Amino acid sequence: MSTPTTDQPAVSETRTRYLRDGYLVVKDALARVEIEQLTTEAIRICRGELGAISGAPRLSGEETDDELMQRFLCIHHPHKISRVVADYLAHPAITDVLTQVIGPNVKCMQAMLFIKSAGKPGQAWHQDEDFIPTRDRSLIGAWIALDDATTENGCLWVIPGSHRHGILWELREQRDEQFDCADEAVGFPYSDEDAIPVEVTAGSIVFFNGYLLHRSLPNRASSGYRRALVNHYMSAESLLPWRAGVDATADFRDILMVAGTDPYAYKGFESRLTTHIRPDGSGGCEWPEGS
Repeated sequence: MSTPTTDQPAVSETRTRYLRDGYLVVKDALARVEIEQLTTEAIRICRGELGAISGAPRLSGEETDDELMQRFLCIHHPHKISRVVADYLAHPAITDVLTQVIGPNVKCMQAMLFIKSAGKPGQAWHQDEDFIPTRDRSLIGAWIALDDATTENGCLWVIPGSHRHGILWELREQRDEQFDCADEAVGFPYSDEDAIPVEVTAGSIVFFNGYLLHRSLPNRASSGYRRALVNHYMSAESLLPWRAGVDATADFRDILMVAGTDPYAYKGFESRLTTHIRPDGSGGCEWPEGS
């Protein structure tokens, strides 16, 4: 099965493809100058120039850009310290697709900056809705490629249509050295042979459903990176019971509106998230405070 791709798809085609396959690729959504702005900002973030990063490795300050980037796998919530990253959460190429698929009112609750230099691990099979539960199943990831993503350097792999079950498969701890510390989905009625690679060029955006089974493998290239900015969105008309245990009526309010209006604006906003690293397993799997 080929990867669904499009430059500027019609509204009906965008929605149809996304609902059918659980993911959609928009090619060349970001211009070269925008990619360069984000990769430059990534270096500033890793150097700690913009603010503290919980769990970050100790740096001497003498590292080259390459040496610096090799110390990081992923930084959660970089938008909390970077105005540049925060501005890209509502990039028109993103909101155009989100409003077609979700509706007019859309909020963002998370950003992750993946560096993934050569040798760094991937992520085991998982569904994002397990980690960011929504009440209306509207969760969407927007995966912005800052480098060409290939099977060699650890691109995404997806199981097309796997979101249509509407089931969150069992999560188990895994200790496979191919993957970072995140848990692995098990028990689903697919095999690795059902998966396809989503190879994209820098500047492309992969949109995927919160129930879609996806993973990535290690960066096995001899050098270089597979950098990506990955943001998560949902309908602003639904509550977000994230980080609230069993309280399904809770509504996490550390969000950013990216389209339309917020029907729950009367609740106000909070600043609870902190910028922190994702452990890659090399130094254990304890997540920093604020995860």
